[in-house]
Amino acid sequence: MSTYFIGDVHGCYKNLKTMLDRICFDPNIDTLHLTGDLIARGPSSLEVLRLIHNFRSSARLVLGNHELHLLKTYFGMDNKNHKDYFNAILNAPDLEELMYWLRHQPMLFIDENKKIIMTHAGISPNWDIRAAKKYAQEIEKILVSDNPYLIFKNIYKDISDLHKIQINKKKLAQIQEHINVFTRMRYVYLNGKLDFKYKGAPKNAPKNIYPWFSLKKLIDPTYNIIFGHWSALKSIQVPSGIYGLDSGCCWGGALTLLRWENKETICIPCTPPA
Repeated sequence: MSTYFIGDVHGCYKNLKTMLDRICFDPNIDTLHLTGDLIARGPSSLEVLRLIHNFRSSARLVLGNHELHLLKTYFGMDNKNHKDYFNAILNAPDLEELMYWLRHQPMLFIDENKKIIMTHAGISPNWDIRAAKKYAQEIEKILVSDNPYLIFKNIYKDISDLHKIQINKKKLAQIQEHINVFTRMRYVYLNGKLDFKYKGAPKNAPKNIYPWFSLKKLIDPTYNIIFGHWSALKSIQVPSGIYGLDSGCCWGGALTLLRWENKETICIPCTPPA
């Protein structure tokens, strides 16, 4: 019985299968946790979604920015900008089942016994565990509501239907900011505000921004934080108890898996993009 964590798959189905075969993953006794961004960029997003969906309770994931982008497209709010890698999903006969399943996946995973927190991008240095849980639940509540598309609305344009979930513009803006923390955060200013301009390695970062995990955190230090999203980190040293698992599989890097029981890390090389 093993507990595994795996970084961003991004539609690289063959690499995911290779990894699961290598560890002899058995969904009857093992548990697989995924840091989000199962889809997009790679060639087989639909196959990845179906595989993880079919694992049922043996697989647990948190939503990444690409899952939210897919949902936004599914709700008809980004039809002009969605990439071709969504086409197979949007035209699949099991689309409704898969989208229902995605909508009911969490933004945040916490294992109190193992002292593990997992999100796609990380946890704001300004948040403690209570705040993180509250902010995640607010997002999740809207996603499973009758009006899930509201979190994707431009708050500066048409928000006339906010009354449907009894929320005001200011609160929705806060929820959208929290989504950015959970799914897009890399660098922050000293006050915790996010920076989206620079995405590269820390050694070349502007001097006024910092990796989110390098600042003093409100999160209980006995908890470990596992995240993906940031392939540019690669072999950059991170603080003890912080595990970044995105190693750029879809860019020809590697797919990375962590076995929690012995903290063993396994990396398999991925095929460079055509």
